[in-house]
Amino acid sequence: MQRVVIELKVLYKSLEQTVADGLEQTWAYMDATGAPEGHLVIFDRTPANPWAEKIWRRVEPHRGMEIAV
Repeated sequence: MQRVVIELKVLYKSLEQTVADGLEQTWAYMDATGAPEGHLVIFDRTPANPWAEKIWRRVEPHRGMEIAV
């Protein structure tokens, strides 16, 4: 069985705060389920932001795990 956590968040307040909160929540689910892989997907519904700014990917370390954002 392959366990993967995918957490979905809507951008609120600031990107930094949304990522910080999402990383903690994703890590908690990974820890609870024993999943070795986690992904945090953030939806930016800001109409003024172009797609080029809305679509990006990075890997963030969090509590000894790597989470794709």
